[in-house]
Amino acid sequence: MANTANILGKRPTLKDLISKAAIDRSRIEKIHRMFYQSGPGYGTFLGLPFDQLVEHGPGHEFKWSRSAKPEAVIELANKGNFSSLVLSVGQAQKYQHDIDPKVPLMVKLDGHFYTGNINEINYPRHTMFGSVEDAIRVGAVAVGLTFYLGSEDIGADIERIAQVRDEAHEFGLPLVIWSYPRGPLPDSTKADSLLWCHYAVSSAESLGADIVKTKFPSVVDPGKRDAYENFIMKEYIKKIPEAGKYLDLEPPKEKLLEYDKEMKAKGKKPNYDSLLTHEQHVERTKIVIGAGGRTFVIFSGGAKTKGGAVNESTQIIMDAGGEGRIIGRNFWGIPIKEALKLLDEVTKVMQKDKYRRKF
Repeated sequence: MANTANILGKRPTLKDLISKAAIDRSRIEKIHRMFYQSGPGYGTFLGLPFDQLVEHGPGHEFKWSRSAKPEAVIELANKGNFSSLVLSVGQAQKYQHDIDPKVPLMVKLDGHFYTGNINEINYPRHTMFGSVEDAIRVGAVAVGLTFYLGSEDIGADIERIAQVRDEAHEFGLPLVIWSYPRGPLPDSTKADSLLWCHYAVSSAESLGADIVKTKFPSVVDPGKRDAYENFIMKEYIKKIPEAGKYLDLEPPKEKLLEYDKEMKAKGKKPNYDSLLTHEQHVERTKIVIGAGGRTFVIFSGGAKTKGGAVNESTQIIMDAGGEGRIIGRNFWGIPIKEALKLLDEVTKVMQKDKYRRKF
């Protein structure tokens, strides 16, 4: 079992950010409001994002009805206790007066509209929907941007992020980077693998993020296992032999293939992450988090699943030293009464004494 106390001792505190990372008081106050005064508190983060209408289109309304509308998501944020409500800048402007003043608002400044998978190699480039000043006008406590590590537009994205970072920091707003490996190479070698999630956090810290949101490091599926191994062998191990750890922390290939065959024979969808124990998941996630030495690291909520699975993955993240996560459809994709119950369960996991951070 991981020694959580030792792990947390290596994570940045607000005092570390003040003294070592030279973060100004204005940003510290806003981070303190999200991580200590709202949500689970004690230096942890549990956010409620809603970008479904932007990133995925409105078709989900046929399935989830009112729960997938801005008014319902904001109602959930007002009734619950989240570290932050995360909205696209346009939604924040349209619905700003529905949001209770006690709810910290994070504004996502960029995005893309879903138009299908016509372009299979690259992802639609994230473009700016608004400015830092727009976020300030609606009372934002932080601004967010997306970074696709591996995208063909990576150079332009880095320049865009640098400009917004400087402007946000000038106005005293923390910058949150949605750092996701996406593009030809990450996609062909498992974008949400340990290697790429580790690199995503490292790149976000290098870009000046105060908080980085990334994916949970998943097991590489059989279809991409050979490509993943070959990439690491050719590009990493020759220069850094220790990088073989990325492969050591994957399930043995024989076990992976046997499980895949068994699940297909039963007509069931394989869950390759189930091949790892809780401790193995913690070890992998700890590596990802460790790349954010002076940056808070939070994880996405993942695909829509059952409450028990949300609690289990949350415990892995917390045991590994993560500051928390942002959970969307697993909260707002169900009736509000059920969502508030799940929120209470996840909050109790995050509020355990062993996860509490110093100021």
